[in-house]
Parts: sequence; C-alpha cells; structure tokens
Amino acid sequence: MNIGNTLTIPLILLALALSCSTLHAASSEKHQMKAVAGGAGQAPVFAAMPGTGKKVPIGNGAYLIYGFDKKPKMGTIIMKIEAYATDGKRDTSLEVLGDSGMPSMRGAHETGDLPFKLSKKGDYLLPVNIVMPGDWEVRITIKKDGKVIFRGSHKFDV
Repeated sequence: MNIGNTLTIPLILLALALSCSTLHAASSEKHQMKAVAGGAGQAPVFAAMPGTGKKVPIGNGAYLIYGFDKKPKMGTIIMKIEAYATDGKRDTSLEVLGDSGMPSMRGAHETGDLPFKLSKKGDYLLPVNIVMPGDWEVRITIKKDGKVIFRGSHKFDV
C-alpha cells in the first residue's frame, strides 16, 4: 500500500470539514448581525409611552391614545389605538405595526411586526397573545406614506 494513498482520503475529509465549518461560521455571524442590528444599521429605539388612556404625541401635533379591551391577563387581549391628526380628527391613513413579546425572554415569544387592523369605527386593533405570566411589552411602529413617524413601547406585567 502506498503511503500517499493512505493519507489522501483523511486529508480530503479534513479539507471538507474545515471548509464546511468556515461556511457555517460565516452564515451564523451574518444571522447574528441581522438579529442585533434589526437587518441593517442600528436597532430601532422604541420610546416608553405614557400609560393607557393618555395622549401620546406622534409628531407634527398629531397624537394617539391607546389601551386594551380588558386588563392584560393570560389569553388574548386586544390593543386599541385611536390616532388623531393635528386638527383633532381621526387619522385612518396610517400604517400601524405591533410587535409583542417578553423583554426578559427576548426572542422566545416575539411576534414580529404585525399590522393593526382598522375597524369601522376608525380604531387600530391588534390581538396580543399572553402565553405566560411575567413581563410583557408591545412595541408600536407608525408609518405615514411609507415613512416611520413614531416608535413607542408599552410594558406591563401579567
């Protein structure tokens, strides 16, 4: 048996293993960068909103008032947002997105951005599924004409 043939197969396997692990590491690093940076650049900042039922300024004199259909508890609750333009009239021209989850278990229960549904009354509605007791947060993104005009966060305990 030739020594060259004996070493050839293990060397080929070693080369394959090294190239696969390098590819995996590069892929994993890209995924982690996207997760931390929110896909591109820095992660967006969500300002803490005042309590439910209070006016929350969203820019240029416009504001929103938010709340829930019932006290947050296990199960599904509905977050409701009423948006008002500078003239005090309801604004139903917005794109409102919500992402709910548990800050203490980031990544475990996040829904990702889901669109609020616009009701016939002009309320923006989002079901929020509370799957376990603990700290919860709903992060809201509001867009007008495709441009982000507001980001806010409401934290609560169940």
